[in-house]
Amino acid sequence: MTAVDLVYNPVSGSFNQAHCNALCDALEGEGFAVTMMPTTAHGARLSGTAELVCVHGGDGTLRDTVQALGEDAGSVALAVAPSGTINLVARELGYARKPAEFARQVAKGWAKGRDEWVEAPLYRLGDMPIVSCLSIGPDSHAVARVSGKLKKRIGRYAYVVAMVQQMRDWPRSPMTVRGELVGGESFECEAEAVIVSGAALYAGPFQLSPEAKLSSDAVELITLERSTRFGTMLLSLAAMLRLPVDRFANAEIRTCRRIEFDRCVTPVQVDGDHMPDCAYAIAPAGLSLRYVV
Repeated sequence: MTAVDLVYNPVSGSFNQAHCNALCDALEGEGFAVTMMPTTAHGARLSGTAELVCVHGGDGTLRDTVQALGEDAGSVALAVAPSGTINLVARELGYARKPAEFARQVAKGWAKGRDEWVEAPLYRLGDMPIVSCLSIGPDSHAVARVSGKLKKRIGRYAYVVAMVQQMRDWPRSPMTVRGELVGGESFECEAEAVIVSGAALYAGPFQLSPEAKLSSDAVELITLERSTRFGTMLLSLAAMLRLPVDRFANAEIRTCRRIEFDRCVTPVQVDGDHMPDCAYAIAPAGLSLRYVV
């Protein structure tokens, strides 16, 4: 039987023990040998013997799992059972929420073999994996002020509330961003807001760059030279209406292999979570994640 670690966050506001148990039962019903692995305050824990790690959670739990895998992240297969507040990776890959449907989907994907799985080149901010996205600017400030209690009550809408609150105290911290484009050319620009997208979607069902996707061996850099309230509202509106953000919101989009910041403007948002500190550079990790679909 194929050994599976089922990683889940038992203190997440959206966690449901009955749903997690049903997911375990469904995977076992498809012939997998499942070990339940709850996360701790120190991050994800793994058995070390699993051929497949199934993450039952959002992008933050997935990032913690990839961090725990270390260099084994390039050899141990992954699947994501949607849960948590934001599920950009699971949404892009089309994973089902219902346990029985998800288990059948994973079993079918596993039977296809690794050549048919989605290969996603991994990027890191310093030593931290980025599985979906990163931002620095008003967006990351809003994430930093999200109320945990409110998040448990209304889920992703807590981010909307935080952004509305942020309107009263609008941060504008210019930084110099430089790096290497996918074609090898160097670039340098000034920005007050930065979004780095390593997956197709951002903040839900929205796509900021048409080139963004998990399977790309590059990340999309979206910058606003001047991050005003009005400019950020235009960016949000363009994303919601599926309009080109570079033309409609005066954003610049670059496809990059490496990105450096002249300083760390905190806070930073990584995969939907607030990071009080950060490194100064984003670069390829030298390995690829493999999602069973």
